[in-house]
Amino acid sequence: MKRLLALCLLLALLLCACSAAGQPTQPMEQPTEETAAAPTETAAAPKTFGLSYLPEHGFNPYTCTATVNRAAFSLLYESLFVVSSHFRAEPLLCESFTASEDGKTYRYTLVSGVSFSDGTPLTAQDAAASLRAAQQSALYSGRLAHMLSVTADDDRTLTVTLDTAYENFSLMLDVPIVSAATVQSSTPLGTGPYYLDGEVLRRSSRWWQTQAPAVTAETIELQAAKTPNDIRDNFEFGSTDLVYCDPNSPAAVGYRCDYEAWEAPAPILHYVGFNLYSGWFTNVALRRAFTYGVDREAMTSAVYNGFAQAATLPCSPASDLYDAQLAAQYAYSATAFQAAIHNAGVPTSETDCPVLLVCSDDPARVRAAEYLSSSMQENGFFLKVRSLGREAYVAALQAGNYDAYLGEVRLTANFDLSEFFRTGGALSYGAVADASLAGLCTQALGNSGSYADLCARLLDTVPFCPIVFKSYEVCVSRGAIASISPGVDCVFHNAATARTLADADHSYDGAAEPSAPTDVSADPAEPTEPTDAADPTQEP
Repeated sequence: MKRLLALCLLLALLLCACSAAGQPTQPMEQPTEETAAAPTETAAAPKTFGLSYLPEHGFNPYTCTATVNRAAFSLLYESLFVVSSHFRAEPLLCESFTASEDGKTYRYTLVSGVSFSDGTPLTAQDAAASLRAAQQSALYSGRLAHMLSVTADDDRTLTVTLDTAYENFSLMLDVPIVSAATVQSSTPLGTGPYYLDGEVLRRSSRWWQTQAPAVTAETIELQAAKTPNDIRDNFEFGSTDLVYCDPNSPAAVGYRCDYEAWEAPAPILHYVGFNLYSGWFTNVALRRAFTYGVDREAMTSAVYNGFAQAATLPCSPASDLYDAQLAAQYAYSATAFQAAIHNAGVPTSETDCPVLLVCSDDPARVRAAEYLSSSMQENGFFLKVRSLGREAYVAALQAGNYDAYLGEVRLTANFDLSEFFRTGGALSYGAVADASLAGLCTQALGNSGSYADLCARLLDTVPFCPIVFKSYEVCVSRGAIASISPGVDCVFHNAATARTLADADHSYDGAAEPSAPTDVSADPAEPTEPTDAADPTQEP
């Protein structure tokens, strides 16, 4: 009954959204759905709350790829660090850490007094077991690819050794920490403000933090679903109050009810990759010209309904790595595009032009490809779109039967591009593997300041052309939550109480360095979480 009035007034409602900072904004209107009511004064959080979930995916954070299930993870589990909406590492279960001078050894000290929902204390052994389990999973293997070993030194400290210098390795440790005895369970024990009891999340009296979580209900009812339509119906008819989703996924559905929406960041890049081995784009001048012909800002609304960030560089504009001045030099300009195409000496026609491959299983990418083709044609450059099913699309890339392709990849939070350029990399299609660029990627891991050099080199050689970073959407019943500031894969992130990385970094406070230990894509019928780029099964 709590949505009856909203449903009756459906045709008069306007869609409201809130930014990642929790302030109201006006998103692009979905073309096929009525819109929800304008923001009103936020009501107190309700005593009840509901979430949908897909039972077959379970709640194991290392194996669950269902995005809708992962909404509950920041209530059930906590990690050493959280990645904020600005792609900064914020200490959570980590009290402090030190790094060795060569950047290959990290020692982490856990917050004291933390226990799991069953009352057993959190130990470094639990954290080490969780990181090992994550490294073996498809979801987290990419970000932990450089981890040689992780060992518990005592109950509160663990040591991680790496195979390369890694300045911002803490960004990789947003991995849920669970009880070591339950890492293989479909419902592991966590240290979050709630614990799982059948089909209910219950407030944990043992939660170690002093501030209230974003949701204050004593219980959160879980509503089983089988399809995206079930998730939509649960939300529209009031049995659930929040949906975490990719609004541009093949399984996306529109919601026709009174709700608020927040944009959640994601390091998911849409880009145009080029065949450097044969065809039109062996011409570097043509590749350099291409970036001027991509109207990224217009595409975020026309193609992605506002849930994307235009990016001329291969890192999110929200990240500290993004050089806005450098990006502006290569941003969309019809005049610059036309001049660059002329200087490249490669006129095209409708019958003689490059072919842009796109996976037909992904409607958002198809729309993006068609938008690119249409806008470039308006500026005198023809680009033919060829849509193929997933298997045929990947086979064409592997065989090199294309001029360009429109790809998607989930990068790590530090936007490591190694898989494009290392020999045998999961994304090194079209002969883009390059030892020099791979070396710059490694340097950027050791010193994030080197990322600017990498970007400058990429804009000069243009092995691929960034377009946008996709965003996720958090839809919430109006008034059910006062405010949230979603982080990366952390729906219920609380920015107001977050610590900074400097609060925990004791590398230079005179602490002794530890010695290194001696041991060393998705079914379109369901919204799923992409794996890290280093996973060899990552779809381009």
